[in-house]
Amino acid sequence: METTKWYSALDTHSCGEPLRIITGGLPQLNGSSQHAKSLFFKRHFDTVRKLLLAEPRGHREMTGAIVTAPSTEAARFGLLFLNQEGLAAVSGHGIIAVVAAWTATGQLDSSDAAKGIMIDCPAGTVTAFVDCEGHEGRSVSFLNVPSFVYAKQVTVNIQGVEARVDIAFGGEFYAVIDTAALGLGGAFPLSKLREWGRLIREEIEHRLEVKHPYLDWISGIHGVFFYQRVEGREGRNPNQPAYRSAAVFAGVQLDRSPGGAGTGAHMAVLHSRGLLEPEQQVIYEGITGAQMVGSIAEETETHGYKAVIPRLTSTAYILGFMNFVLDPTDPLPEGFVLY
Repeated sequence: METTKWYSALDTHSCGEPLRIITGGLPQLNGSSQHAKSLFFKRHFDTVRKLLLAEPRGHREMTGAIVTAPSTEAARFGLLFLNQEGLAAVSGHGIIAVVAAWTATGQLDSSDAAKGIMIDCPAGTVTAFVDCEGHEGRSVSFLNVPSFVYAKQVTVNIQGVEARVDIAFGGEFYAVIDTAALGLGGAFPLSKLREWGRLIREEIEHRLEVKHPYLDWISGIHGVFFYQRVEGREGRNPNQPAYRSAAVFAGVQLDRSPGGAGTGAHMAVLHSRGLLEPEQQVIYEGITGAQMVGSIAEETETHGYKAVIPRLTSTAYILGFMNFVLDPTDPLPEGFVLY
């Protein structure tokens, strides 16, 4: 078999959400900012995203990341985030998984990671910390970009059911909706969430212009964040609210984790309603049952919007070290995704 392309990757997951970190086969990506690097990648190497994330090497829910040189002097490195639709401005599970993997493989010194490192992302620079036991990382926390409510209580019609959603930014724009508005309680109907997520996104984008106040290339609805309040679990601190959550993002990808950018958007909504105070912890439980802890690190303002800096904490694990090749006679050089 002749091969013309070779790529290496490190496969990970955070709360069940897969992340494939591309570690070999790409040149250095040009650009003075992470956004510029993402445009360079999309222009010249988007076939690599498709090849490594789509079937048969990946699957419909696969996401990816690329570690780049930093774009600012203070940052340790930069990140680009890949999904089946293209590239994202930020990814919470992506940040947590890369930092955990880089610490576990010795590419990031555990003492430096414990003190905190800055990471350049297209949506802005975040700060990540590793909770270490000796030289081993136990969990990863990061301070997200300023997150804010863009539009409150927007009415949408979902298959004859009228419901209200908040549009909020947590590194990407999410429509945030309580599933009680849809008459749901208990387990999430996963196939319906994909369908509803698509319908909500299409209706909002048809009716409203959603655009970041200064990062104007971030526009439209990236995902829909569904949540349910969890009441009265035995042994739980009553001052520590808890939510089940599920996010449909980048088309119809269903997040296995509680959500990263989506939880940041939800915390901004909770804070705007007076339901979450600075430093108050909130628990998020994803569809796998794995949990993430959130809190508001500080209140701030960004270009006329009251905003918060969300802090998110969770775990991630290395799954394997991968090598991929492309045979020039392969009839599916970009893979495929079945929906």
